[in-house]
Order: sequence, then structure tokens, then C-alpha cells
Amino acid sequence: MRKNVAIFLLAVLLPSVVLGWLALRNAQEQQIIIERRTAELYQSEVDNAAAGVRAIIDEQRRGFAESVRRLLSTRPPEQLAKNFAPALIDAWPRKAVGFAIGADGRIVSPTAKDAGSNADWKRFLWDNGQFLCNQMAVMVFPVSVDDLNRPDQYRKKASQEQQSVLVMSKKSAAPSVPAPLKEQKSEAPPSERASNALSKEASSPQKNEQDSEKQPDAMVRNVAPQQMLALSDRAAYSQLNWATTGFKALTTEAKEGMVTRFVQDRLEMILWLRPEQAPELIFGCLVEADSLRDLWALALPEPVTAKKGEGPEFIVTLLDDKARAVISAPAGVGGRDWKRPFVASEIGEALPHWEAALYLPHPEQLQESAKKVRRTLYLLIGTALSAIACGGWLVVADARRQLLLAQKKTDFVSNVSHELKTPLTSIRMFAELMQSGRAEPARHAQYLRIIMVESERLTRLINNVLDFARLERRQKQFDRIRFDLHRTLERIWENHELHLRESGFLTSWKDSPEPYPVHGDEDALAQVLVNLLSNAEKYSGAQKEVELHSYIDGETVCVSVLDRGTGVPEGEEQKIFEAFYRAHDSLSSGIQGSGLGLTLAQRHAREHAGEILYQARAGGGSIFTLRLPLLS
Repeated sequence: MRKNVAIFLLAVLLPSVVLGWLALRNAQEQQIIIERRTAELYQSEVDNAAAGVRAIIDEQRRGFAESVRRLLSTRPPEQLAKNFAPALIDAWPRKAVGFAIGADGRIVSPTAKDAGSNADWKRFLWDNGQFLCNQMAVMVFPVSVDDLNRPDQYRKKASQEQQSVLVMSKKSAAPSVPAPLKEQKSEAPPSERASNALSKEASSPQKNEQDSEKQPDAMVRNVAPQQMLALSDRAAYSQLNWATTGFKALTTEAKEGMVTRFVQDRLEMILWLRPEQAPELIFGCLVEADSLRDLWALALPEPVTAKKGEGPEFIVTLLDDKARAVISAPAGVGGRDWKRPFVASEIGEALPHWEAALYLPHPEQLQESAKKVRRTLYLLIGTALSAIACGGWLVVADARRQLLLAQKKTDFVSNVSHELKTPLTSIRMFAELMQSGRAEPARHAQYLRIIMVESERLTRLINNVLDFARLERRQKQFDRIRFDLHRTLERIWENHELHLRESGFLTSWKDSPEPYPVHGDEDALAQVLVNLLSNAEKYSGAQKEVELHSYIDGETVCVSVLDRGTGVPEGEEQKIFEAFYRAHDSLSSGIQGSGLGLTLAQRHAREHAGEILYQARAGGGSIFTLRLPLLS
């Protein structure tokens, strides 16, 4: 038994628990994979929006360059440079302040005299004059023309840099924070922090261009994408590249380009071009980011309706450097924390600290779906483990029952062997006495009666075994007829009462008026009654008494056998009808029996739509009652 339990625990239950644990672990990994794939899908939306914004800016740059080339086709470069500011107003419809820098590095248009009558030119010279003339190094964000022309390559580069920063943040428990990053952690917005940096640079003397080009390792972004924070406990880092330098260092090697900077809390874009006709000259313009608001809607994707048809699936928003919503798709969406998007993508140096961000209308649904999947898995695995445990318990219980049944069969073989031996010994002994002539002739009748009784007992025992085997194999055939049970009782009682009296029993039969019409196999029911009477004889005590009561109870005929025997131990009233079960073992108690008498009696009774009931008799003993349905 213990061996079977150990095998079950090691071969079934333990592997099942391990498999359940692996399934839960795999479910959690699958959840992470699903969330990352969802984030990647939505990330592509904001990446496309960011690329669209850069494409719009590049289109403006190319429009400016085309306008300059058209102007150069109508007049000489030196002449155009002196009047470039007013000429650009007519040549390019976008609101901008044009400027030209001569070969000596000074601004030739607009001049201070020209700016006296134009407030925009005056402010332009005041804010950018020293920077453009290379008299002061300021904090700027250089923009490569290749990045604007190839937005996909820029996006790939930013993704690789972002992953490297995440890996570095995971490896380092407390990464060093560069000076610019410390400034970013202040409460001031990025534009104000940039302006502060410019004022500091303006107060210092002019530096060497090579020594002034310093970049931080990382900068903190204005927004904290939820999916990026899920991958790393660190803050979200920016991929912006900036430098503190003069304008000359940015325009020495390239033929055209773009520079962005924050001035007085304004984001300004400086587009410049070095013409082929006069490479010593630089034509440029200053465009404020706010003047391009009418173009941003072209970069945002079309709204997508959710699968359930309840509102948009997601909201894509363009955020400025203060993390304020500039424009959204669909329009008119508000009332949310703009600094906590689901995913976001930086526009880049073309619009520093601007972000294309995506928000979920119901961000908790993703986690709720994942929790629902986990709960379902917990329930399924728990149910499976419970089923395995229950099945194991049933297997162990069945094994135990089989062991008990095997033990009962072993006891049955011993009991039957002993019971077969007793009548055979009596038959042989009395037959030898009569054959040898040593027995008195007057006792021959008694010896013959004993041989007949023992033969009947032997026959009954063999019939019990055969009938039980047929019932187990469902091969028992009943010859059902209509007969009077009262006449069967008379015949059985007449034969059995004489034997009981000779054995010293007090007998009596109390019957109600006949007949007792029933339908069934008369021999099978007779065997039931004989078994009950035999039990009353075998289990009799010092007070030998057997009574037979027969009566009609409504639509049922009842036949009760009463004795004053040892009775049935408490708690075993139902077990006595089980196969091979004996409350008193024949080998130890001396009471003969095979453990099949009551089993066969109960099965035969139930085959006839009846049953046998046990009841303890007042004053000691037992009452076994056969109940059968009467025929009308």
C-alpha cells in the first residue's frame, strides 16, 4: 500500500505539480511577450507620426532652399545677401526671418539699420546676433540633413540607442548623472533650462570650438512611457544630441543644414544654405516652431475605431517641450496625464523635447486582460491538480479495496475448505461405521439422517459458491413463475424445524392468513429462506431459539427469522451483506460459514424487487426480514 502511494506521488502528483508550475511560468512569459508585441505595434504608430513630423520639417527646409536658389537665379549672390531679409518675404510664403552672413562672418542682412523699423528683425539680431557671428557659444541641437531625408534610418538609430541605454541602466545600480541631466531634473521646463544654459554661456568668454563641443551621456525625457518603465525601473532617457558651440562650427563642413535652440522659452529653427555660386556666403532663416502648427495634423494617423465600436482604439498626440498637447488624433481629446503615455517617440533634434505619444482610452484593460488570463490558468491548473489528487485518492482507495477484497477471498478459501471438510468428515465417518458393521442396526436411521443433513449442507455450500460465481458473471438465470410463498415456507419449515429441534432449539412459526402470491424463482427464494434459517442456527448462543414470522404489510409480504444468537457488532450492520465478509471468523470462532450466505440472499431478494433488512432484537439476538412485493 505504501509502495503504491509513493509511486503515485513520485510518478503522477509531483510531475503534475512541476508541469503546472512550468505552465504558470510560461503563461507569465507569454503575457510579457503579448504586452511587448502590443507595445511594438503601437510604437510603430508613434514612430510613423514622429517620422511624419520630421518629413514636414524637411519639406520646409527644402522649400527654403528652393526659394534661395530661385532668388540666386535672378541676381548675384553678393547683391542678394545685402537684401536677403526682405527678398525672402516675397519668395517664401512661410513666416520666417531671413538672414545672410558674409565672408567675414558678419550678418549683412538684416542690418541694425534695417531692424530699426522691424520688430521681428530687431529681436532676431538681439537674440541670435552674437551666436550667428560666432562671438558666443550657446547650447544648440544640430540636425543632420540625412536624418530628415531618411527618417527610417533615424528611427532605427534611436531604437538601438534606446536599447543600449536601457541595458546600461539595468547593469548600473546608480548611474552617474551628467551635469546637463541634473539640470533636467529641476522643475523648470526644458526651454527655460536651455535658456539658463545660454545665459551661463553668454557670461563666459569665447571658447575654442573643439573644447566647447561637449555632450551628455543621457538626458531625462519630459514624458515617461509606461512600456519603457515596465522594462526598466530607471527614468526614461532622451536620445537628443546637443552641443555648446558657435554657429561657424556647425556650418564649416556641410553645404546646408538646420540648427534648433531655445531662446527666451521659445523653440526656434534655423535653416541655412551655403550656395554653390558663393560658398563663402551663408543664407538662412529663423522659423519658430509655433508657426508650423497648421502642418502637424498631416503627420498624425487616421483615428482607428476599437473592435467593440466604443470610441477610438488609441489616441496619438503631438506634445511640445512642456509636455502639452499641441494636436491630437482624434481631435478634442483631453482630461488625461499627458506625461504618462502608453508609448512615445521623440521627434529628435529637429524639435527637441517634442514627442509623438500614444494613449489608450482604457489602459487598465490590458492589465485586466492579462490578469483574467492568469486567473483562468490558475483555475484550470488548480482544477487539473485537484482532479489528479482526487483521481489519485480514488486509485489508492480502490487499491485498498482490492487488497481488502483479496484478503477476504483468501479468508473465503480457508473458510470454505474448512466447511467442506467438516460435512465430508461426518459423512465418511458414519458411512464407515455402517459399512464395518460396528454400528447398531437401531442407529442406522439416525446415521443416515446425519449423512443426509450433512449432504444437504454440503450441497447448499456448493450451490452458494456456484450461484455467487454466476451472479458475478451475470450468468444467473431465474425461472420466474407465479406461486404461493406460504406453501414454500411450509415445506422449508417442515424440513428445517425437525433438524432444529433435534439440535435443541425452541422453534415456532407465527403466520398471518395465506395466501402470499408472489412472482419469481421459487428455488432462489427458498434458498434465501434456508440461508436465513442456517444463519440463525449457526450464530445461536446459549439460549437456542428460532422463530419464523410471516405476515402481509400493505402491498408487501414479510418473512422474518428471529434468533437469540450473538447478533451483529455495532457499526457492521451493512457490511454483513458484503461478499466474503464475516463478523465472526470460522477459524477463530468455530462458527462455520463462507461469508456468502447473506450476500446471495440479499442479491436474490433484490433481483425479485425486494430486500433483506437487519434489526437487533430486544433482549439479544437478531431479526432478518425478507420483504417481497405481493401480486394483486
